[in-house]
Amino acid sequence: MARVVELSSPKNPLVQRVKDAGSGDRPDEMVVEGARVVAEALDARCEILVAVIAERFASSEAGGGLRSRLEASAHQLAIAQDAVFERMSSLTTPQGVLALVSTPHWDEAALCGADPKHALIVLAAGVRDPGNLGAMLRATEAAGGTGFIALAGSADPFREKAVRGSSGSVLRLPVLRGMDVAAMTSFASRHGLRLVVADARAETDYLDADLRGPVMLALGSEGHGVPEELCAAATLRVRIPISPSVESLNVAVATGVLLFEARRQRR
Repeated sequence: MARVVELSSPKNPLVQRVKDAGSGDRPDEMVVEGARVVAEALDARCEILVAVIAERFASSEAGGGLRSRLEASAHQLAIAQDAVFERMSSLTTPQGVLALVSTPHWDEAALCGADPKHALIVLAAGVRDPGNLGAMLRATEAAGGTGFIALAGSADPFREKAVRGSSGSVLRLPVLRGMDVAAMTSFASRHGLRLVVADARAETDYLDADLRGPVMLALGSEGHGVPEELCAAATLRVRIPISPSVESLNVAVATGVLLFEARRQRR
């Protein structure tokens, strides 16, 4: 049962704690904001360290229902004055509820799913835009992917913009972050994963590639692609043919294209 407190001052340490967690200065905590994402955190049985509800939202019908759930699950529930909540929110139009959640920590084997012979993992290499990274996470879960790795140099999947972009997928999907190329190739070897790299220069059309079995799909940023050292480690490189008038695909779109082809092949 949550300890309920009032939050009336912008100088309260909780205000700074939320800001620090949102910016990554508290790596073991992440911020989820908005009624839907907070509800998804509850549904995913995440550890809710602190929930904050604005007074106006708390008095609404939707807010009352969510407040009851948070009182039953959170360690602490703060009822904030509306002006104070706005100071804590990262949204242009705050919805009136956010939560500090323990950052999920996954064992690497979890990324391979219940049946490692059918593992389908997405590797983001140098994807620095958190919105794109979040959309990649969402596509991975939607297509039945088993896990996700954000290579060192990519955006942090547990920061606010990536969390929002994932529409809650980061709360459910096994995710690792900060792995370097050497650690990643070792991981792939230990789990028998074929490394399939998306590369616009590749000769193999993705529709001609075998994407069955344990596979790790590696995608890079739209501007720079996958790093050369990762391309060199690839089992297979594939390209997605596009119209000559279009320079490139958004990385999240490319992720979805490859994932759903892999899903089709695995039926």
